[in-house]
Amino acid sequence: MPKIAKQDKLAPKPYDRSSSTLEESKQPTLNFAPVKYTSGRVAGPKTKGKKGEYDKQMLVALVLKSANDIKWDDLAFRIGKTSVQGKDVWRKVIHPALITNRPWNVSGKGWTGEMKLQTLMTVLEATNPDWQSMTSAFPGKSKSQIHDVWRKIIFPRLKRGETIE
Repeated sequence: MPKIAKQDKLAPKPYDRSSSTLEESKQPTLNFAPVKYTSGRVAGPKTKGKKGEYDKQMLVALVLKSANDIKWDDLAFRIGKTSVQGKDVWRKVIHPALITNRPWNVSGKGWTGEMKLQTLMTVLEATNPDWQSMTSAFPGKSKSQIHDVWRKIIFPRLKRGETIE
């Protein structure tokens, strides 16, 4: 009968998980901006740090990050521009202005405020936010609280063409 070589007892087994693997599996699936949590206050980028206040700019950024399959051709048909023009205005004008909370719905070179609003609505129709994963960016808040801030405060302001603050 052939001898079977004994395995090293210290060698890792395939079913053993190292502590680093366990830590990696606990990480959220989305990469969020770092948020500090101190004594019930959320203090992220550009927040006032008041109790119960949300970082609306970060919430808008997280929702817009979930936009997939934007129908630029349909938008181009509705506003009378090409799909490339629609993408460029979104990428260079509207999106940066939303993230930095600057006025975005002003008429520009060949673009009316209504055209920009239609572009934003097209992008928002393509979003599918994961509210549960966003809770890690807002400690102490539930997914329904975050969704309500979006639905009751931020989204109506965007539909009116206003800034988010």
